[in-house]
Amino acid sequence: MAQSVYTQDQQKVNQAVPVSMNQKKEGSFLWKGILIGAAVGGMAALIDKNTRKNVQTRSARIKDQTTSLYRTVREDPSVIMETVKHTMDTTSKALNDLSREVREVIQKVDEVRQHSVETYSSMKEVGGELRDVSGKVREAGKELTDIPDLDENKY
Repeated sequence: MAQSVYTQDQQKVNQAVPVSMNQKKEGSFLWKGILIGAAVGGMAALIDKNTRKNVQTRSARIKDQTTSLYRTVREDPSVIMETVKHTMDTTSKALNDLSREVREVIQKVDEVRQHSVETYSSMKEVGGELRDVSGKVREAGKELTDIPDLDENKY
């Protein structure tokens, strides 16, 4: 029986090489499978006549838009830059306005909340005062019922 003499480093290298090769093979199989699946799926979708027409129409529209954009950039690249700048300025202004409006709404909500707390406290005070008044009205009503009739006091 032959005995192999490897150092630990050599054994690690020998073991690591097949693993990385397997990973490369698996990765290449994965991408091949994805590409083949996409091709087969695309061909199956094109069997339908309406799908083919839709793909042709969209492809032609994309081609026209791309050609138009290429011509515009080739003839006057500043147009694209101005359009992008204008769009960015407009977006920035809209976001600033939105931010300002959100801050205003938050301030109003805080004011309403503060007023609500104050109103609640005032209502509690008024409720207490109304209880006091109603108690005094009851007492006054009892006193009125306890007054003897003047007719009864006649001699």
